[in-house]
Amino acid sequence: MLNIEQLVAFVAAAEQGSFSAAARHLGKSQSSVSIGVNNLEVDLGVTLFDRSTKYPKLTPQGVRMLSQAKVLLRQAERIRNYSQSSVDNVEDILTIGIDPLLPFSIIESAIEKMSQRFPFTQLNVLRLSADSLTSAVSNNDVDLGFNIASDAVPEGLDFVSVGNVEWVCICSPDSMFADMPQVSNETLIGERQIACRSMVENAVLRAQGLFSQEVWRADDQEDVVKLVEQGIGWAVVPKDLMLEKKSMGTLIDFRPEFQRHEMLMSADVLWKSNAQLGPAAKYLCEILGAL
Repeated sequence: MLNIEQLVAFVAAAEQGSFSAAARHLGKSQSSVSIGVNNLEVDLGVTLFDRSTKYPKLTPQGVRMLSQAKVLLRQAERIRNYSQSSVDNVEDILTIGIDPLLPFSIIESAIEKMSQRFPFTQLNVLRLSADSLTSAVSNNDVDLGFNIASDAVPEGLDFVSVGNVEWVCICSPDSMFADMPQVSNETLIGERQIACRSMVENAVLRAQGLFSQEVWRADDQEDVVKLVEQGIGWAVVPKDLMLEKKSMGTLIDFRPEFQRHEMLMSADVLWKSNAQLGPAAKYLCEILGAL
């Protein structure tokens, strides 16, 4: 049966160039490294090193074995790490719900850090409207919920702000709005507006950004952007969604009469008050709170 310590000695000797260098690298005696490699050769029935020169040199069998040994050691390390995660009660799956109004960019750096810290936790991402999102958190269907602040946070839920989302008005470069220094409220009311359904359902955003007498609705912000790109209407969207399209020349932002200052909305993360958040969920909340 393969012995992990023997594999470690073999890989170290191959990478460090000698048994003595491997011993220094591993903090062991040279004899223990040499014995480990010898025993591995006996167990496998092959010669891994040519010892006829001053420094041991891998044989053809040793070269092939080295790559396999590295794979086995990586797997062994993953097993050890996974076992430690189980001992620490790290979540196997972390489910988060995100309001369609929120661009993923507001949490993507935190998600990346969490994945590095907890590599064995699988992430399950759902897009849920505001009402569905709070219900999912309350019913333990979602561990963490991310939304745009609207009404008061429902009883039984805790929250922390994770930053502000800036909103801008956008249109196609071919739109009549494109060349206007400022678009009047009267003009906006008369032109078709494209809105995410969650925006229509959000009391604060609806009051600040819903102007037109004719409103087309879409469930997804990306669909809103695509409709505006086609010149079908104008929209109010998170600035992050507009920037790449603007650099490509398919969208522009314009200044409306009603928007005298930056339009900012707080983004919150929600969780059930009496829920026992796991280490990955806690870490994600800590990062986002710091951000």
